[in-house]
Amino acid sequence: ADVHMHLEGGNNPTFYAHQMAMANVRWAGAVGGGPRDNPIHVKSVLGGRYIAALGQNEFFRVLFSSGQNALSDLNNPIFQSFFPYAEKEFRTGRVRGFGEIHVNNISPFSPSRGQRKIPLENPVVLKMFEIANRHNGFVQIHTMMNSGSDEIIRVARRYSRTKVILSHCLPGASPAQVEKVLRASSNIFCELSAQGPAHGIQRVYSEAGLKNRWKILIERNSSRFMIGTDPCC
Repeated sequence: ADVHMHLEGGNNPTFYAHQMAMANVRWAGAVGGGPRDNPIHVKSVLGGRYIAALGQNEFFRVLFSSGQNALSDLNNPIFQSFFPYAEKEFRTGRVRGFGEIHVNNISPFSPSRGQRKIPLENPVVLKMFEIANRHNGFVQIHTMMNSGSDEIIRVARRYSRTKVILSHCLPGASPAQVEKVLRASSNIFCELSAQGPAHGIQRVYSEAGLKNRWKILIERNSSRFMIGTDPCC
């Protein structure tokens, strides 16, 4: 399963089917991207192979139209329209999660125009957790270790039926710090996309393979790790 496949190839499901076949991937998605109807159209062709997720597109639209502070405003017209739609998609079972929700992506690897840093515990993101929790869904969060891990743990414990997926396995965190977060709540998971040489980062693995400290961590917590491609750019 590739749990970080953005819809960067447009609205043609055969493109994703071909990419998945080449990489021997059975299921993919979990981070949304593209216009609102894209995830549903792709899912209509790929069926259960596509993991539809919502929210990333709306987050970007609000950021670029109204600025960082608006990302916490439930009264923003975009969010006012979005959440009833999301409720319906969860209720019908066509969507099981929100993602990739960037709450802190300030780093040398993020485009400056899309950078933002907001609390995880804000009304908009907590609304996503509330909906996901009612439907045993997931929320995939992109945040950095420099925001601290206390918020992640509090939210995971509060919404215990929600799978909390940490995009890129909490960038900036050491294996020991990651393990502390995983041990704090059983519904927290790490996905490992964009942590190697393909993205110009060699945090978890290099050309030589998986780094030993990460290998030990993954083997010790093998049911808590996922992989992804994060196709982009």
